[in-house]
Amino acid sequence: MRKFLLFLFIPITLQAQLSNLESDMIIISCEQLLADYAIYRDHLDADSFANTFSVDGELILGSGSYKGRDAIRTNITSRPAPGVAHMVLLMSSKITPQSMNEAFGISYAVILNGNRPVLKGDSPIRMKGITSAVEYHTHFINTEEGWKIARIELRSMVRGPGLAD
Repeated sequence: MRKFLLFLFIPITLQAQLSNLESDMIIISCEQLLADYAIYRDHLDADSFANTFSVDGELILGSGSYKGRDAIRTNITSRPAPGVAHMVLLMSSKITPQSMNEAFGISYAVILNGNRPVLKGDSPIRMKGITSAVEYHTHFINTEEGWKIARIELRSMVRGPGLAD
C-alpha cells in the first residue's frame, strides 16, 4: 500500500515526459495554428478564424474579451465589409509543450492597419509607420478536433503612428 501511495504523489511531469518527436510535433501544430489565426483574421474569414479556437476558447483584445466560437465569429462579422487592409505579421514564437494535451506560447507580431481595403488592381497603401507591436500570450489545448487555441491575449507593447498617407 505504501508503494502505491508514494506513486500517487510523484509529480505528473515525472510520470510521463514528452519525447523530442512529440514535443516537436506539438510545436509545429501550434505554430501552424498561429499562422492560420493571423491569415484568417486578416482575410475576415470569420468561420475559419473562430475554428482556430476551442469551442469555449477566449480571445482577449484591447477592445474586450470574446468567449466561445460564436462571440469570436461575431467579432469578425461585425466589422465593415470589405474590411480595411489589416495584417498580423507574426515574428518569433516560443511554444512550450506541457503535455500531449496542453502547451503555452508567447509570440511577437507587428500589426499594420490601412485606411481602406486593397482590392485587385489597387496600389498598395502608403503608411507612416506601424500600428503596433504586440505580444500574443496563448494557451493551446489538444481537442477531438486537434490542437486549438483555448485562450489568446494580445498585449500591445509599442504603439506607432500607423497612419496611411
